[in-house]
Amino acid sequence: MKLSPEERKERIKEYNKRRYQNMTDEQREKRKEYQREYYERNRGDRPRRILFPNLTEEERKEKKREDNKRYRQNMTKEQKEKLKEYDKRRYQNMTEEQKEERREYYKRRYQNRTEEQKNK
Repeated sequence: MKLSPEERKERIKEYNKRRYQNMTDEQREKRKEYQREYYERNRGDRPRRILFPNLTEEERKEKKREDNKRYRQNMTKEQKEKLKEYDKRRYQNMTEEQKEERREYYKRRYQNRTEEQKNK
C-alpha cells in the first residue's frame, strides 16, 4: 500500500508529535543542544546569497514589501485562519522575557516610522 505524499506527511507529523510528547525533559534538552550545535556547525561564516544583486538595498526592501503584500492578499481564508491560529499559539507560549523584548522591538519600530507611515 503506497501512501500519497499528503498521507505520508500527516503520518510523519503524528509520529513526531507522539515522539516529542513522550520525551523526558532531559531528552528535550539534549535535542535542543544538538540542534543548536548543528546550526552553529553548519552556519559557518558564509555570507548570505543576495537576491537581485543588481538592485540597491532600498529597492530590495521595497520589492520584498511588495512581494509580501501580494502574498498576503492572495492567501485563502483557510490559510489566513491557520496563520492566526499559529500566531495565537506562538504568542501564548512566549515567556514574559520574550514578550517584553517583543514590546520593546515594536516600540522602537514605531518610533522609527515616518509621519506618513504613522498616519496610514
